Amino acid sequence: MNILKQLPIHYTGELHNVQLINFSVEKKEIESQIPWKIHLRDYNGRALISMVNVQLKHMHPTFLPSVIQFSYRHVAFRVLIDDATYTGGRKHGIYFLRSFTDNSLIAQGGKWFTSYNLETAELIATPQFLTLKQNDRFLNYVLDEETPCITNTYLYEEVSQIDRAYSMINNTVYKTQIMRKKWPIEWIHCSHFQTNFFETARLEGAFQVREKIDYKWLAAEQAR
Repeated sequence: MNILKQLPIHYTGELHNVQLINFSVEKKEIESQIPWKIHLRDYNGRALISMVNVQLKHMHPTFLPSVIQFSYRHVAFRVLIDDATYTGGRKHGIYFLRSFTDNSLIAQGGKWFTSYNLETAELIATPQFLTLKQNDRFLNYVLDEETPCITNTYLYEEVSQIDRAYSMINNTVYKTQIMRKKWPIEWIHCSHFQTNFFETARLEGAFQVREKIDYKWLAAEQAR
C-alpha cells in the first residue's frame, strides 16, 4: 500500500478544540520505532513528544467533489525530530510515532493513504479531559483553565514552530507541509497525566488553541 501514500493528494479542513500535551521520554525507549533515516531531537538524552488531541472537521481530499467531506477525532504521538538537513538549519519537523481514532473506516483509510500510523482506540474526550484506551494501554489527562501553570519559553518556541511531518517510504524520506495562517497556542494547566504507552513519560507542559483553524495538509514530497 506504500504507493498510495505517494499519491499527490492535498487535504483541507478545520481544526477544532486543539490540545497539545507535551511529554518527554528517554530516547532509548523509542529509538527502535524511528526509521533509520529520521533522527530524534536530543533533549539531554530524552525525546520530546507533542501529543495532539484535535477534532478534525470538514476534511476534504481536494481531488474529490467538495461535497465529499469527513470529520473525526485525531489523537497522535508526534515526536520532534532533527530535520536541519532538509531545512537549512531550522528544526521544525515531527514524525508520527502512533495515531489513534475511534472511527474504524478512517483508520483503514489512514493506513492506505497517509503516514499517520493510524490505529483504532477507545477515546473519551471533553474540552477538559481525555481518556485513550487500547487493550491494556491507556493515557489520561485533565486540563484546568483556572489553575495557573508554569510556563517554559523554550517549550513554547519548540512546539509553536512545528509545521511539517516526515515519513520514510521505501527507504526514501518524505516531507508533508502543514499550511495554516495562524497557530495561537496558549498555555493551560494539565494534571492527572498518566500513561503506560511509555515507561519513562514525563509531562513537560500543555497548550490549547481556542480558535477554529483552517489548514491545508499538502501532498507528501521527497525531502531534499
